[in-house]
Amino acid sequence: DPTTTVQAIDRLHDCPRQLARRQFPTGEHRDASGCLRLQVASISWDGSVLLAFDEIRDVGAGSVQVSRRLKAALEDLLSVAPPERRAPLERQLALLEAAVATASGSAELSRSLTADRQGIGSADELQVPRLSLIGSDKSKRSDRAAAAAATA
Repeated sequence: DPTTTVQAIDRLHDCPRQLARRQFPTGEHRDASGCLRLQVASISWDGSVLLAFDEIRDVGAGSVQVSRRLKAALEDLLSVAPPERRAPLERQLALLEAAVATASGSAELSRSLTADRQGIGSADELQVPRLSLIGSDKSKRSDRAAAAAATA
């Protein structure tokens, strides 16, 4: 279901965000003299991005909630990743846009590709500007201050 998928994206987003600026291990283990003794497979940054987002993008592109949360995650990662690590994120974003265009009708395309950290719920078009409470002590004080300034 989309809500569970968005919760999974929250976790999938957190991992690469923590790794974005870290050095990845080479998989090489050397002895005290620097001689290579063991080489093991290790995952690269590109591989971790692919692992985190490929499948969920393919399966979730038809869900407005999933595509919006995924776009928000990718845009956030682009904002913290150093330039040399942005290419796989940009590729994921392009693949997401293509997958959504294929899965969604043109009427839903813009809505589906609006970044939203909650999936559906925090995007600008869903929120009402905050207003101060009428009659609250704070608004009464500011009303009195404005009236005093006008008469001064």
